[in-house]
Amino acid sequence: MKYKIKGSKRAFTLVLVVALAVAAGSVLYWRQITSWLERDAQVSLEADAKENATNISHLLSIQLQVLTAVAVSLEEEELEDNARLISYLNEQNRRNSFQRMGFQFPDGKTLFSSGHTQRNFLSKSDVDATYEHSHFISAPRPDPFGTEPIVTLAVPVRKDHKGYGIVFATHPVSFYAQALAVSSLGSNGLSLLLDREGNVLISYPQVAVKNIFEIARGSVYDAGKSAEQIKQHLAQGESGTTGYVYNHAHRFASYVPLGYNGWYVMSVLPTQSVAEKAQRLVLLSLVLCLSVIGVLSFLLIFILRLQYQSAKELYKMGFIDPLLKSDNLNAFRLKFADAAQALREKKTPPALLVANINQFKAINDMYGFERGDEILLQVARSLQNELQEDELFCRSGSDVFLLLLACPDPETLGKRVEKMLENAGHGCNIEHKQVHLRLTGGIYILEEEIPFYIMLDRANLAAASAKQRAGSLYGFYESESLRRLVTEKRIESDMEHALQNAEFKLYLQPKCDFKTGRIVSAEALVRWQHATQGMIRPDWFIPVFEKNGFVVPLDWYMFRQVVQALKKWIDGKLPVVPVGVNFSRLHLDEPDFIGKIVRIADEIGVPPRLLEIELTESVVCGNLERMKGVIDELHAAGFSVAMDDFGAGYSSLNVLKNLDFDCVKLDKEFLAKGEGNPRQLQVISGLVRMIKELGCHVVAEGVETQEQAKFLASIGCDMAQGFLYSRPLPASEFEMKLQDEAKK
Repeated sequence: MKYKIKGSKRAFTLVLVVALAVAAGSVLYWRQITSWLERDAQVSLEADAKENATNISHLLSIQLQVLTAVAVSLEEEELEDNARLISYLNEQNRRNSFQRMGFQFPDGKTLFSSGHTQRNFLSKSDVDATYEHSHFISAPRPDPFGTEPIVTLAVPVRKDHKGYGIVFATHPVSFYAQALAVSSLGSNGLSLLLDREGNVLISYPQVAVKNIFEIARGSVYDAGKSAEQIKQHLAQGESGTTGYVYNHAHRFASYVPLGYNGWYVMSVLPTQSVAEKAQRLVLLSLVLCLSVIGVLSFLLIFILRLQYQSAKELYKMGFIDPLLKSDNLNAFRLKFADAAQALREKKTPPALLVANINQFKAINDMYGFERGDEILLQVARSLQNELQEDELFCRSGSDVFLLLLACPDPETLGKRVEKMLENAGHGCNIEHKQVHLRLTGGIYILEEEIPFYIMLDRANLAAASAKQRAGSLYGFYESESLRRLVTEKRIESDMEHALQNAEFKLYLQPKCDFKTGRIVSAEALVRWQHATQGMIRPDWFIPVFEKNGFVVPLDWYMFRQVVQALKKWIDGKLPVVPVGVNFSRLHLDEPDFIGKIVRIADEIGVPPRLLEIELTESVVCGNLERMKGVIDELHAAGFSVAMDDFGAGYSSLNVLKNLDFDCVKLDKEFLAKGEGNPRQLQVISGLVRMIKELGCHVVAEGVETQEQAKFLASIGCDMAQGFLYSRPLPASEFEMKLQDEAKK
């Protein structure tokens, strides 16, 4: 009996010791787990705040870029026609999905895309800030046409370097509140947009607190943290993270500067969820510990084995491509940052390649899905075999593959990608028959810290551009690619209709004598007055027309406009000066190029001496023998010939020596390079002297300052063309300017 009691006491003592050990271990474990989870939550919160600030900043930047593009297009507009301006604003607002857009004139008159008008929608301080910083973003303010507060973005419109008005757009506060939402914060999280004084501008979800320092008096901050420290960080534009207790609840707050107006994005996360998660983990651990004590060892081994198998299956489901048995997109993204950093450490910038099989649907339709999968496997193996150390591969869609590659330099990478795509397309077999595929790739070189999905979009955009270029297997992302593609498509869809409706207008820029300052000649320029988009700049549509060949009919149309204008001046006994007309290099392929010029001048009745044919440097240097014959024929017909854009490329005096030009026009970029560069000025002076020794007149383009004019006059230039003397003018205004000069 005593033995049993003694044995029971020993068993009780052992159980008590084990229980106390398990309890002590659980407490320590709970504290450690809580510490780890809090640290992880803090790190995650900082990352969320940075991501949120980046997203909001990127959103504002895109909206300002859109407004800037609208402002640039308005610089060429005659803005006095209110109905036309409202229509234009409404069209731009529809395309860019703003709440509304508007334009405020210098006198305070404000037009909205909705048709409303108002005085001084933007205050004087708003206007001053817009002109000073070239943009303006307001804090939330009342909406004059609605109940919800709005945020206003504005950029200036300038003409001749002077403020001509302000174009603006608005969005409701709820639009930016949704942009503040971060799913990883969960339902208990809070995102705020603050100014430097801690005032809450926008929040998600909405809160009643007006200033974050309102709760400072009732808060207890973690060691080394304080409200004054937050104020100091906000004033100095620094990021930070703090912990504090408010209303008996501990919270973490992380704040990051937005980059606009001194604003901040703050993310707040209660640590209650961290504690609850820690408690659940501790309870689970305690149950497991007690279970280990109470069950046999083989049961523990069985459980561990079962857990291992489950984890393995979950990993396969989440990170393995079921067809290729290799990394899927989730695994690719998980490894992406580390692999990219490893490549950077090797001094080889990383690049993201998107490659897809063109018209893969036809393969499935011809051979069936099973054979289509075999093709995908063969292409994938070919691409994977090309990988080097630290490079990644995955399949992101049915026939789309992603690769992270080392980029020693764009040329080397381009050659490597071209070879990879060719090998992958030519190495496929179905039932012992070779199948030739065409793969197209888009490359984005990682040059900035941006979200992965934006990198992927840019690589896809590069791939889309490559598909549009005949014979091209790949393309690099360029920042202007999207704008260029959209603009080119719009221009090409409207160009024929624009020519038929006479939307291409004749502008003339005077060439003035350096000695007298009077107009002695002019250059004909084209402007597109679009029926709905307003004035379109030549540098937007001329390159497109050069590429698709539409520049040829446009050149003939403008030449006829010039000849008709000269005929009008002659018949009206008005002052007349020669006019230079540009012709594209594509005209050299026309067998009757010179004959057509002569026929148009004869048909309308304008003497050839009043027409100067301008040929660009690239046209001249491309085919010297053909050019010599063209110039001789033009001279024989009575026309003068000028070499345009001299100095823009690789022209030489040897070319001028062999080609009998009447005039040489110095390119404006060539002149601009000479400013502040005595050596370049000596080169320009020597060139002008030698050109004149060849018997050619010299015209300087792009003269914008008195200093340039004095220098050019001193070295013997004959004529000046540039904004210092006159901007390009509509034909009617040029005609009046000639008449005014004739009266002096």
